[in-house]
Amino acid sequence: MIDRAARDQLSRSLKLLVTGRISNGQFEGSIPETKQDPSITALADMAWLLYSDMKEHRLVGRHSIGPGERREVLRWILFLDSDFEYRWPKMPLPGLSPLRRVRPALTRWLHWPSAISPKQAAEFLVAGDHSAWPFVSRSEYRHTLANPRRLAGKQRACAAAATRSE
Repeated sequence: MIDRAARDQLSRSLKLLVTGRISNGQFEGSIPETKQDPSITALADMAWLLYSDMKEHRLVGRHSIGPGERREVLRWILFLDSDFEYRWPKMPLPGLSPLRRVRPALTRWLHWPSAISPKQAAEFLVAGDHSAWPFVSRSEYRHTLANPRRLAGKQRACAAAATRSE
C-alpha cells in the first residue's frame, strides 16, 4: 500500500539532505513512521549509507556525495513520487547488491547488518531487476522518467541525468 503523505515527506527530506540544506540528524528526525508503505523503511535504510551517524553534519564539502550517489538518490525520489507499489521482499539495506552480501551462517554476524543468506539473496533477486531498485523493473523506471509526478517542468533535464546513470 502506498502512504502518499509519508512518501512525500521522505521525498522532501531526501532532497534537502542531498542538497545540504538539512543535517543528517534533522533528516533522521524527519523520517516518517509508517507500517503501511514498506518503501519508507527500505529507502530510509539506504539513506543511512549516505552519511556518518557518528556526528551531525550536512552533506556539503568533504561530506558531500558524488554524482553517482546523487543519481541513485534521484531514482529513489522518483520512486517515492510515483504511484508504483514497493514489491521487493523485506531485507536490510535492500539497495546494496545481494550477491555481494551473501555470507555463510557461521560468519554472517561478523558482517551485520548487511550480510544475508544465499536463500535471502535468491528470493530478493527473483523479485525484480535489482539495477532498477527501488523500482521492480527498468520499464517502471523509464515510465516514471517519462511521466514524472512533480518534475514535469524539468522532465528533459531529469531524464537526461537519469539516462547517464544507466
